[in-house]
Amino acid sequence: MRVVVLSLAVLLGSAVAQHSFRFPSSTLSQIRPIAGFPDSRIASGPVRSSGLGPIRGSSSQVGLRQSSSGSGDPCRPTPCGPNTSCSVNARGIAQCKCLDNFVPDGNTINGCKPQCVSDFECPDDYRCRQTKCERVCVPGACGLNADCDARNHRAVCTCPKGYAGSPEVSCNKNLPVVRANPPAPPPDPCFPSPCGDGAECRERDGRAVCTCPYAYEGDPLTRCTRVECVESSECPTNQACQQQKCINPCTIPDICGRGSECTVRNHQPVCSCGRGFTGDPFVACRRFDPQELCQPSPCGANTNCRVENDRAVCSCIDNYIGNPLEGCRAECVSDRDCPGDRTCRDNRCVNPCAYNACGENSYCDVRNNRVTCTCPQFFQGDPHSRCFAECTEHDDCSSSQACFELRCIDPCVGACGTGADCKVENHKPICSCPKGFTGHPFESCRPFTEADLCNPNPCGTGADCTPGHDRSGESRPVCTCPIGDIGNPLVSCQRGECQSPNDCAAEETCHAYHCQSACFTETGSVCGELADCTVRNHQPVCSCPPGYSGDPLRACYTAATSRFASSARFSAGRT
Repeated sequence: MRVVVLSLAVLLGSAVAQHSFRFPSSTLSQIRPIAGFPDSRIASGPVRSSGLGPIRGSSSQVGLRQSSSGSGDPCRPTPCGPNTSCSVNARGIAQCKCLDNFVPDGNTINGCKPQCVSDFECPDDYRCRQTKCERVCVPGACGLNADCDARNHRAVCTCPKGYAGSPEVSCNKNLPVVRANPPAPPPDPCFPSPCGDGAECRERDGRAVCTCPYAYEGDPLTRCTRVECVESSECPTNQACQQQKCINPCTIPDICGRGSECTVRNHQPVCSCGRGFTGDPFVACRRFDPQELCQPSPCGANTNCRVENDRAVCSCIDNYIGNPLEGCRAECVSDRDCPGDRTCRDNRCVNPCAYNACGENSYCDVRNNRVTCTCPQFFQGDPHSRCFAECTEHDDCSSSQACFELRCIDPCVGACGTGADCKVENHKPICSCPKGFTGHPFESCRPFTEADLCNPNPCGTGADCTPGHDRSGESRPVCTCPIGDIGNPLVSCQRGECQSPNDCAAEETCHAYHCQSACFTETGSVCGELADCTVRNHQPVCSCPPGYSGDPLRACYTAATSRFASSARFSAGRT
């Protein structure tokens, strides 16, 4: 919503803050002798200065000033000083120029002043004519062929050598004529001047007449002194020149109305109603009601006016746009008045998607002023009411299904290889080859052969696998350790400790690929009872010790033990 604040001075011209009016002609007649008052509206706002210095010269530009009054015309009220004209340049800036025969007076605030008011304000070879210094010796100042010499601001005409005549009229070349004592020219009563300081001397009937020049006063026979002022620019800025005296213009009786305030600005009296008052400051001021700022409303059509801090604030009514000072308008009356991605709603171009044009979880798109509602990928439902996902996790589906891309599907579809069986357990596909088939179930299954019993090798490390059968006749792999290896063929096979007795120590022999004592095994001595065992060439040699007899592989005994053994055998036979 665009809000514009108008100051009191802009709205009413003569309201709460400052008020300025054109002086009535009756009042102007009272102060017309005050030099420097232009016949224009007397400004109540502060003088605005661009900071540019004056440009010297008659009828020259004094300076440029940026207007801050907010009135629209930078020259009303005029920001220029006395003896100036105000115009607006192409950039909307007030441009001040000196009037003809006036020159800048210091700066843009002081305005312009006459170039001169008497001859004494000009160089010796110049004189003051119509407030402008002009050369004394100009074409036509003397007669034909005459010489002109400037003295004391006056032209002295003489005929050059060899010429004669009236130098003010014409000088002619001398002819060889003999004259007797030509008459002497009459004396100039003003040369030298008999007048006092600052006085002017003029010849009249052969006599010198002394007068004080314009803007000077006193006895011309003794001394002429300058008056206090001729233009207001010669006075302080809070005074004006009246009857050649600097006075406060606010002291002029009835210059302002009852209850008004008078201030001097740039030598000019400014009448205004103070803060909180309004009215005609040249007649009377009354207390101001702030609500008057909006009565009548200074705003444009379709706007609201409210008063804030003694200012009128203009704003567009709801759903209207524009400059509230000029008038507000509806942004749209139909969708065609809006861009393609907007629609018209309550006379405003809005994004319809911000007003729930589509259903929950749906996508909203506006093209060519039309709304298109769609459900996101893998969602289902009506996009104008609600879009939803069938699942977000496996537990949202039955145990024989799985959640994939927000939908419940059969996880076995495409999960297993060719010829494989698939079943679902806890939402996961389980692939296996059917009975009588083998292979990689995630790639392919094929009919089973005996060669498949050992491919891959199901036996332990280093063991050999050969197809075989169990006791029931079923085909089974048979695992064995290679010759020379030992170990559990279902676990691993390792190379044996020895392959022959020579691989063992002298008292050892090689048994089941292990080096062990040749005379002893896990069950005891390899020789008979009481027999001695010695090792020869890794082989056990059994013998009965001395005094013993018998079979050393079975037992050795003495004669006594032999009878006892025979009796024992006899008793055992009878029994």
